[in-house]
Amino acid sequence: MRAWLRDAIDQIAIGEFLARSKISCGQRFALIAVDNSIEFMLIAYVEAYRQLVGGHKPGGIPKNEWRKIKGGFESLLSKICGLEPDLSQYEDEINRYHNLRNTLYHSGSPTTVSSSRVMKYSKIARDVLSILFSIRFDKKEWEDYLSRIGCSLCSPASSPEIRRSVSYEQVNDLVRFSTDSQVSAKEAISLALHGFAILTGATPHRDSLLKSVAMSGYPITSKVLAARLSDLRKQRLIRKKHLQLTAKGLKVLQKKFIL
Repeated sequence: MRAWLRDAIDQIAIGEFLARSKISCGQRFALIAVDNSIEFMLIAYVEAYRQLVGGHKPGGIPKNEWRKIKGGFESLLSKICGLEPDLSQYEDEINRYHNLRNTLYHSGSPTTVSSSRVMKYSKIARDVLSILFSIRFDKKEWEDYLSRIGCSLCSPASSPEIRRSVSYEQVNDLVRFSTDSQVSAKEAISLALHGFAILTGATPHRDSLLKSVAMSGYPITSKVLAARLSDLRKQRLIRKKHLQLTAKGLKVLQKKFIL
């Protein structure tokens, strides 16, 4: 999954997490987060997902026209509803929620919103995600996602660092990962191995592993790769005869990253 798309999903999850919390301003910030995720998805759908800006593709939109469209939320939503008619059923409701969000964000009055309204808007946001990007979560998958978000926001005292999300993408026979965390050579190798395991189900050759780590933005030499693999084996983080994480290796990786 691309990092920008995970960003949108994280915003929805953070909104729900705040809506369920006992923080006095939780529902206010929750609605703002969910609304921001929807606006983010609408723009990303045109600019990143379908790459329609510039007018070069069928259905493309000239840059000047697109600048005007996305300058107003109602015009933006209307345009995307025209591109994806299934979204039209939510158009009026999303506009109402967006206007409420503006009141919460810009008004100095003590206006707030109920948790149930935020949860309803979150459900709409997940439907938008499904319509625009064909990404669906069943109930258990979404609860698991919320749990991971909760762990990231409220890391235990024994863990000094918030866990970071990782996204993976298969490129031909290689795997590319991306994360906003600082990554050591051993962590880059471990993340790439995890990517091969979940995306291909196969154990990579050294050359494929080396190329995948480099493609992910952490280039290392063959000599460094051999040395770090030796370190990982000594620590029992990867198997002796296979380029594959052990259960211990996966557990160590999960202390820092949301996998």
